[in-house]
Amino acid sequence: MLIAIIALGTRGDVQPAIALGKGLRAAGYRVRIVAGKNFETLITAHGLEYGLVRTDIQALLNGTDGHEWLDSGRNPLVYIKTTKRLLAEHGWGMVVDTWTACQDADAILSSFTSDVFARSIAEKLRVPHIRVPLQPLKPSRSGASTSAVPLPYGTSIINRIMGQFAEYMIWTFFGEMTNQLRRDMLNLPHQTLASYYTDLYRVPIVHGFSSHVVPRAPEWDDSIHTAGYWFLDDSQGWQPPADLATFLADGPPPVYFGFGSMTNRNPEQLTGIILNALSQSGERGLLLTGWGGISQRDLPDNVFLIDAAPHEWLFPRMAAVVHHGGAGTTGAGLRAGVPSLLIPHFGDQMFWGFRVKGLGVGPAPIMRKKLTVDRLASALHQMVTDSVMREQAATLGEAIRAEDGIGQAVDYLTPYLTRREK
Repeated sequence: MLIAIIALGTRGDVQPAIALGKGLRAAGYRVRIVAGKNFETLITAHGLEYGLVRTDIQALLNGTDGHEWLDSGRNPLVYIKTTKRLLAEHGWGMVVDTWTACQDADAILSSFTSDVFARSIAEKLRVPHIRVPLQPLKPSRSGASTSAVPLPYGTSIINRIMGQFAEYMIWTFFGEMTNQLRRDMLNLPHQTLASYYTDLYRVPIVHGFSSHVVPRAPEWDDSIHTAGYWFLDDSQGWQPPADLATFLADGPPPVYFGFGSMTNRNPEQLTGIILNALSQSGERGLLLTGWGGISQRDLPDNVFLIDAAPHEWLFPRMAAVVHHGGAGTTGAGLRAGVPSLLIPHFGDQMFWGFRVKGLGVGPAPIMRKKLTVDRLASALHQMVTDSVMREQAATLGEAIRAEDGIGQAVDYLTPYLTRREK
């Protein structure tokens, strides 16, 4: 049985899909990860099949439109405008490539970047379709249990309404392309927003995050499951470079800074803010270059620059972690049991920042555009000195480490994978 997992996005989308795919392969399934062409080597290195999507997400984010998209922050008008422009250029190609890669699949797993057209592909193939999002998407009154909310620390009908609006926007992004796919390639009838969501709400969901971080919402029925995080641990046998080992041994634990796939128009400015905040707070720092978010300039002795290191090895050795707030990096930071500070750029990153703050395991998130030396230095001081925050972070980390998110996901998925579409 071939399971196609559609993972369109950055490494933060692809890496958990690989981890889940490895779990499904161990359970006896064939697994194909459908992702951007820049991830082919990563996917095949883990023994999984690769489904080609010719768009290079890294190159896209490094372009002018990609920078504007990341810079949109919490400005919905800019975010919507830029998203539509990017999809007008790249969306149809991704849809067609996804259909090509899934034509022999026996089951389709998708997340919010592909749910709309994945539903049609599964309908055409008459195979099971399961949503496997890395963030809670179903609208809820609970600010802790749905990602697009204006009131993240409370319970309100306003949260549910905003969640429904977010659903509508996803349809506006992908609905036209989906109907083009249904008409030109799948020979399926036209779909409206109402008919799509009536159908989608019957699709089971298996979440790739911890219930210790996102509590179960009262609106969730028995078809919605929270499995735990899907960590792709690559540190077995990994040894740190000698200079990194020396740096870690020569002083107290440093604070980690890394922004993953979030490219930056002005890495020099960001690096300057970080260095000045470290100097002001008296902390040591470890900077990850990522996809260009941090520049490789000359650094003081209390700061070390690395290209890459496994999160599961690195984060527990840090005093705290500062990052962009991607779902996977957030989970890795929480699992490490140290405080986290999130610097969201856009999308669901602000939600994860709110959850970190709401759980008492880190300061309030600081949007990238509002990051200053004083704000960062104050947050660093709080994370290192607040004993209650540090204790709560350690307790949460222990609970997450005790979970088997991949095993639970496989158990939840198995009954659905054998059901055929009507």
